[in-house]
Amino acid sequence: MKLSVRQERRYREGREDYRRPAQIDRDRVLYSGAFARLAEVTQVVPAREGYALHNRLTHSLKVAQLARRMAEKLLAEQMDESEALGGLDPDAAEAAGLAHELGHPPFGHLAEKALNDLCRKGGLGDGFEGNAQSFRIVSSLATGDAFGPDAADPIDGLNLTRATLNGILKYPWLHGQNSGKPGKWGAYESERELFEWVRRDQPYPANVKSVEVEPMDWADDITYSVHDMLDFYCAGRFRSTGWRNRNRRTAARSWRKSSTGREALPAGGKIWKPHSTTS
Repeated sequence: MKLSVRQERRYREGREDYRRPAQIDRDRVLYSGAFARLAEVTQVVPAREGYALHNRLTHSLKVAQLARRMAEKLLAEQMDESEALGGLDPDAAEAAGLAHELGHPPFGHLAEKALNDLCRKGGLGDGFEGNAQSFRIVSSLATGDAFGPDAADPIDGLNLTRATLNGILKYPWLHGQNSGKPGKWGAYESERELFEWVRRDQPYPANVKSVEVEPMDWADDITYSVHDMLDFYCAGRFRSTGWRNRNRRTAARSWRKSSTGREALPAGGKIWKPHSTTS
């Protein structure tokens, strides 16, 4: 079967498979040890202490599901636009959703900053960044079933397709390559060769995300907003006082001071949203 540029893998494999290339990607991420470890990664408290309904594994499953549905809807309603942007693969969007949290540490941005400081003190010029770490994990650290033409020749990492790797690159540049966002980058210098291969022969200009990133990114924002609010409510961290239903839409209009010590927003103000699990 002749593959498109988007379906290519960095290393040729010696297997025939009935699945589509991005379906293989999805399955490799799902069954990797790196994905299973997300069950122990939480945002506020350790998984075994206190109340914790959602962790990064359950979050990633929801992101993947919603990213896939968004991609399918876009294909159904905006096929020409999707093709003009280089094509949209729901399987790749789902795989990217499963993989997007792999490199993020517990406790959100505070831990990410601490790791970045430690790495820089240790002499690593591009420090630590959760998105870049996700790219490194799927590229070389995770173990999967990829092997070369010789079955005795295992391939490091998950050997994902260009489309899926592009879908993971929410920030498609190396450290220092985007002056507009100096605190974010999608790959480390150690993965430069693979990063440049992924971005080569693609319809996206420099520093522009691929079409698979968009549904994954939206799904990430939607799911963490919903389950953060659910978790905080079920944990008794805020009260439901002030919720009203208007035109069949439930909106938070005011908040009373909760046990977190956060002050309520005035009526008509913006809804308070707990800190994002990713960025």
